[in-house]
Amino acid sequence: MKSNNKQKDLYLKAYDDYSDGLFRYAMFKTSNRELALDIVQDTFTNVWEYIAKGGKIANIKAFLYRTLGNKIIDSYRKKQSESLDNMIEAGYDVGFDDRSKMEEFLNGEKVWEKVSELPEAHIEILTLRYINDLSIEEIATMLDQSENNVSVRLHRALEKLKGKI
Repeated sequence: MKSNNKQKDLYLKAYDDYSDGLFRYAMFKTSNRELALDIVQDTFTNVWEYIAKGGKIANIKAFLYRTLGNKIIDSYRKKQSESLDNMIEAGYDVGFDDRSKMEEFLNGEKVWEKVSELPEAHIEILTLRYINDLSIEEIATMLDQSENNVSVRLHRALEKLKGKI
């Protein structure tokens, strides 16, 4: 029972620590705010159910991102995602109220244009590492690959990005 309470405490802390990052990743992958929110909620619900059934989790961050990745794949299969362009046309407000934030966004947007020209596998690894701030170990666990393989993929993605910039 005490171990289960420890897992529940871990879950609550994980929600506080990782829900924003999970949302950003889901938003990036789906380009649909409502769908991203639903996917993140489903992710936490599934993890909670797993813990409630007595499941043990060694690395909660990697477990959450792996579960989220599976949920995103499920949403692709259901073809429920919309493009970010459609959201903006429908009146989605990016929410910038300050010039410096807008300039930072535009500079990032220029780099992101180059990132978006990369193969999907490179975009994914760069996003996990630099946007979601996952460690090599966490990415390896999430993608079910060796840490060495993840490091090599990350290095290759960075080299291709440098070539484009």
